[in-house]
Amino acid sequence: MSQESVEIVRRAHRALNDGDIDSLIVLCDVAFRLDMSDRVFNPAIYEGHDGIRDFYAEVRDVWESYVWEPEDLIEAGEGVVALLRSGGRGRGSGVEVERRTAMVWSVSESLATAVRFFRDRDEALRLAGLAE
Repeated sequence: MSQESVEIVRRAHRALNDGDIDSLIVLCDVAFRLDMSDRVFNPAIYEGHDGIRDFYAEVRDVWESYVWEPEDLIEAGEGVVALLRSGGRGRGSGVEVERRTAMVWSVSESLATAVRFFRDRDEALRLAGLAE
C-alpha cells in the first residue's frame, strides 16, 4: 500500500498546485482533516471536503499564486512525508516568498484521511518516525 500512498500524495499535490480542487477532493476521505495549525499567519484546522474548499479559498484570497511542490515523498508506515518547496506571490503586495516545508499525510484504503503542515522539516520527519 505504501507506493500507492506515495502516488496518492503526488496526485494530491498536483491537483492542489493546479487549483483543481475537485480532483483533490476525490483523493480525500469525507472526514479528511487538514491541520495547518503550524502556519505563522491564520493557523487553522479544516475538516472534510468543505474544509478543503475553505482552505483553498483562503489561500486564493491572499496569494496570487502559491505552490507546495514536493521535492521528495518518503514512505512512512501508512503515511507519506512530503518534503516541499513552497512559495508564492502575494495578491495585493506582489511580495514573493519561498521556503522549505513539509506535510505528513495519512492514507487509508486508497484515500487521504489527513495531512499536517510543518514549517520545520525535521519535526515532520521526527513525527513520522524517520529521524531522531
